[in-house]
Amino acid sequence: MALIYILQVVLGFGFIIFIHEMGHFLAAKYVGIRVHAFSIGFPMPFVGKRFANLFAKKFGDTEYRIGWVPFGGYVQMQGQSDTPGSLDDAAKNDSGDYRNKSYWQKTLVLLGGVTMNAITAIIFFVLAFSIGVTFIEPTVGQIQPQSKAWVSNEIKVGDHITHVNGRPVDDFEDVIYSGVFDGGDKIDVTVERDENGKKVSKDVTVKLDSDPVFGLSLPGIRAQHRVLISSEEAQRFPESLGDNRPLDGDEIIAVGSRKLRNYDDFMGAMSVSRGETTLRFRRGTGESAREWDVKYTPSRHFTSGSSSNVLGMYISALPTVRVVRAASAGERAGLKEGDRIVAWLAPSGEKGFASFGEFQDWLNATQGKEHTLVIERDGKRQNLSVTADEKDSAPGRYELGVIMGDTKGGDENEAVKVLGVREGSAAHAAGVRQGDKIVGASVDGTEFYNPGGGFLSRLFGGGEKAFGLGALGSALVAAYDMEARKAKDITLKLERDGKTLDVKITPDLNSAESVANMVVSVAEQRSKPVQKGFFESIGAGFHHSRKVGYKIAMTLLGLFSGRISITHLGGPIVIAKRSYSLAGWGVGTLIFFLAFISLNLAIVNLIPIPILDGGQWLLVTIEKVAGRPVPEKFLNPIMTVSFFLVVGLMLFVLGNDIVTVFVKKWV
Repeated sequence: MALIYILQVVLGFGFIIFIHEMGHFLAAKYVGIRVHAFSIGFPMPFVGKRFANLFAKKFGDTEYRIGWVPFGGYVQMQGQSDTPGSLDDAAKNDSGDYRNKSYWQKTLVLLGGVTMNAITAIIFFVLAFSIGVTFIEPTVGQIQPQSKAWVSNEIKVGDHITHVNGRPVDDFEDVIYSGVFDGGDKIDVTVERDENGKKVSKDVTVKLDSDPVFGLSLPGIRAQHRVLISSEEAQRFPESLGDNRPLDGDEIIAVGSRKLRNYDDFMGAMSVSRGETTLRFRRGTGESAREWDVKYTPSRHFTSGSSSNVLGMYISALPTVRVVRAASAGERAGLKEGDRIVAWLAPSGEKGFASFGEFQDWLNATQGKEHTLVIERDGKRQNLSVTADEKDSAPGRYELGVIMGDTKGGDENEAVKVLGVREGSAAHAAGVRQGDKIVGASVDGTEFYNPGGGFLSRLFGGGEKAFGLGALGSALVAAYDMEARKAKDITLKLERDGKTLDVKITPDLNSAESVANMVVSVAEQRSKPVQKGFFESIGAGFHHSRKVGYKIAMTLLGLFSGRISITHLGGPIVIAKRSYSLAGWGVGTLIFFLAFISLNLAIVNLIPIPILDGGQWLLVTIEKVAGRPVPEKFLNPIMTVSFFLVVGLMLFVLGNDIVTVFVKKWV
């Protein structure tokens, strides 16, 4: 099957390139321009004309070629690459010379490629719907913390969205971009939700947040994702499992008895997992998919989780309440913005919280039973009765549904202070005490210090002067051998009672601070194939052409404005890998993606860079307005710069692809 998918991708991309160049070719023939070469792919450099192309055959005036380098194509026309204003007598009388054609004829030729790509995209969209297209499942997989959707708590993880602003929904992206197309600061969605074992329909309003990257108003929700095992993790399963041994890309659909809806569920299951657990895998898609169970004991990692509890040391202060989620345990208890949690009321009296880590450990220990919190509000103490909610993604862990955070920062050069030590932890066994200041750390003789203090320095670590959280984090990372998945000793330099002492800690990978550790990746959850009738497919094709075109245009604007990093660009390797994965979801899904690529190619080629179609058209437009060709002294430098700009960008994107696919393995 893999060979079939590869063949589908190669033929599909070959056709997209072919149709673009065919647009130029047919337009040139129509207006009477002589075409010397029509090529799919580029020739191999430095090997001589005879071996430069995989195929080359001349018919009439045109040589038809297939190049060895499959990243595009070209149409070589008489006079197009020559200097516009230097026609000799023979050229002036040559009706087949590009330079002798009118402005509108040149426009037809230059925009013939993008026109064919745009038309092809619409046809492909329609064809894809006729066959059946899988989309990103319009089911909520995550609600972003602190977003308006999270605070209002109206939409839930697991909600299946059927309508947005009155329109039926096939694709999760239709939900994301509905606010952009419809305007306003909210969207109205209809969802299907399981309540008490029954499927019910509800109308929900989702308020939109301002997206910092694009400057758009978008809902703070994300689609469901599938959790896939990596090749690195798959190799740790014994070969004795035979056909049941997981392979790179197999989906983990359950951990123990817990079915996974998203990556958060997986991480939650890992955080409470102890020892051997049962993993349920799925391989393949649709009716051909196979599911099976494997017992597995994941390795454990001690640096996962927040910095509130490190090796049994509590190092983060308990901040004030900043946001209270609607219908949460915190709201039911009466917590408000600005409240400071200071203690809980035990039978023997108040028990204060010196740190956030202590508070979180206490919250988990309540197991959802009613307790009394002591808070400070407007300088006065008062008691609140609270019943914590079990975390949706981590059974056995509890939360109040509030976001905490201080509005002001501490001293830039402040050392990390130990606010408490959990009894029985590695830090406790090593002799770390409450009140100690951590001013340094070393692993295998390598010291970790701050490069001069400051908030960013504490985040990223490294250097001299004050120590900081970032340097401690760097030491913790260094103290875990990712290859062997074993812990190394970490030596902390402490200040205590005016003296400096070194304390060696041996991390305990079975402690309460550790979590199960597996190397996985994520991929979107795709829907069942969506099919439409002919006329309905036409409407859907135009809708998705508009949506895709808008996304591409916004991405280009984001790149030019600096809002989007160039490292986010995907090139031929990423596109090919993505196409291969989508081919497994059916021919209709692959054709839909090729329509997206065709429309992408059309829009990118309209960018007014002289080496691209849009730039060439801009030059002939300037020539038309000025009444004469662009002077050679201006044209040559512009063409040279644009050539190196485009080639440089292609090489960068190719390198970025290699890192993305083979190093980071994000695709």
